Amino acid sequence: MELRKNLYIEGDNIAVLEKLQEQFKNKIRMIYIDPPYNTGNDFVYKDSFKDWENMITPRLELSKNLLTKNGVIFISIGEEEVDTLKTICNKVFGKENFITKFIYEKTQHFGRQKLNAYSNAEYILCYAKELISNGKTKELLAERINANLLDAPLYNASNRITDIVFPVGSVKFNIKDLVYTKTSSKKYELLNKVTVKNGTNSNDLILRFRSRWSAKTVLEEYKKGTRFWIKTESFAVRAVYHEEKSTVIAPKQIIFTNPKNPTVSRFGERVTSSETATAELEKLLEGKYFNYPKAVSLISYLTSLIFDEDTKTFPNDFTVLDFFSGSGTTAHACMHLNSLDNGKRKFILVQKPEQPSKTSLAHKKGYKTICEIGKERIKKAGKEIKKNSPETDVSFKSESYK
Repeated sequence: MELRKNLYIEGDNIAVLEKLQEQFKNKIRMIYIDPPYNTGNDFVYKDSFKDWENMITPRLELSKNLLTKNGVIFISIGEEEVDTLKTICNKVFGKENFITKFIYEKTQHFGRQKLNAYSNAEYILCYAKELISNGKTKELLAERINANLLDAPLYNASNRITDIVFPVGSVKFNIKDLVYTKTSSKKYELLNKVTVKNGTNSNDLILRFRSRWSAKTVLEEYKKGTRFWIKTESFAVRAVYHEEKSTVIAPKQIIFTNPKNPTVSRFGERVTSSETATAELEKLLEGKYFNYPKAVSLISYLTSLIFDEDTKTFPNDFTVLDFFSGSGTTAHACMHLNSLDNGKRKFILVQKPEQPSKTSLAHKKGYKTICEIGKERIKKAGKEIKKNSPETDVSFKSESYK
């Protein structure tokens, strides 16, 4: 097995995970899985909690060893097992390494369901290998970096009144060059006589108001390059960030798919519903081979959240593992994301070569295993991606492990 090659591995995932320890321990930056649970589609556990726990726990323990120190795992799960899974993950990864429970709005088509509540969402638990280091919480996920933040008010009505000193030349004024002794607003009290000359303060400006920043923070921000802006004689002061000032925007807990208010990645792509995912895969494979496949846009979005807090950048050269690969969505998502940012992300997919039922379309079309369909999906997806992004690596190596 080669770390820098995309891999599709056929085999029982627990045996494969044990084998992967030899070469990939501490080398996987991200894991995404959609394990089977009691939907009646893949596996049915008569003892729904104990049997399922016995299946998933050792696999999670092995997968944890594969993660890098900054690695994260995303686990899609339905309402039936979300509480059970969180309890298990708290034991395996540590409660202190829990990042969040994403809520994915999986459907927009509402039909008849059980009484009292309509289930249109599922969950994605997210844990870190090591969320806290040296007493500090790591910044492992980010949706985007907002570099367009120009100015923001310093006033905050809920904060206590503070005396703030603004150094000479730190404030830009949109009022006449004069000597001012008071403000026109009750919210701001001018504590000294300030001279505005050539649109700036020629002496220190001292204001008393309810500030969201302390006097110390104002000076620290000023040293970083932040300047301040007063537009009127009310002396309502705003912070004007310097050119290199940026804000890291964290992903929101709810992942919306409604076209009117969707979750959108930093690439401008919206996350779509499970219905859209089913239709897209059916079109690609020219037939319906999988029930409820995950949306490429969802896995692309999750993968795009991987963030490096030291460099304040989004790395695009790491390995993603999916050991319940099913239809191969994770591979498709990695290739797609690479086509957007010239990335070099690699995937490792693991799938047990289960036989499709004799009444299924897959059997009728001559597919002997789910793996054959998954690999065909990756090939077709890669071919489509190559049309618009010929430089993207869509090749993969197929291996079998028993």
